[in-house]
Amino acid sequence: MTTITTVELDCTGEIGLGPLSPETVERLERLGGEWLELGPEQQALVVCHVQPGGTPTLSAVPAELIAFVDALAPAERDAMPGGTLVIRDRTGIVVRLVVTHGQIHVQWPREDWSQAETVDLEAALAETASASARVSGHLSLRAPKGSGDRLVEFVGRFEGLYPEGDLEVEREEDVLHLVLHDVNVGPRQLLKTLGELADPPESLAGELEVGSFVDHALDRDFRLTLDKGVARATRPSLWPTD
Repeated sequence: MTTITTVELDCTGEIGLGPLSPETVERLERLGGEWLELGPEQQALVVCHVQPGGTPTLSAVPAELIAFVDALAPAERDAMPGGTLVIRDRTGIVVRLVVTHGQIHVQWPREDWSQAETVDLEAALAETASASARVSGHLSLRAPKGSGDRLVEFVGRFEGLYPEGDLEVEREEDVLHLVLHDVNVGPRQLLKTLGELADPPESLAGELEVGSFVDHALDRDFRLTLDKGVARATRPSLWPTD
């Protein structure tokens, strides 16, 4: 199987072409652009340059992909296995190009929590830039007196790059109730602080939405659910399932 494979950080993916005639290979070899070209040895579409020219990825990659698919014979287009290219800028995903039997579909990412999947908590935390993290949600925990002030102080002195948002703290007997609105705080550091304050640890419960103040970073968003002190991370589906 011949495949389209891109290795540039701003465009990744693979699209199967299937068997090609010598005439089609010759046509594809004559094509080329700032981003994509047919590799003469691997018979695959690869990124031309490590640092392409001045044409933006979002403009160049779809145009070049269309030109390559157009160069296939009709029967080859109908039979091609297809695949996906993901275009992203330096901050995250922008669009996805899905090729099926010669048809190119453009998809924009959109969070669908009804199709959420559990992901590795440590991996989700590691992929989150604390300085730009945005955290919203609600929590409750049993904690000694003074814990609310400690949490407010922790959030207030956290070295984020964006406005801190709002943290509401209320005490009901020995239980603290927290509501966070777009708080710029690292989720890993927040979990650590909450774990130190919760007494007993099993009293910590709630749900947090962890995102980013940076645009186009939807692929890093996750939901943090805490139940009896145990944290679990889930991520929404970003693309249509059909």
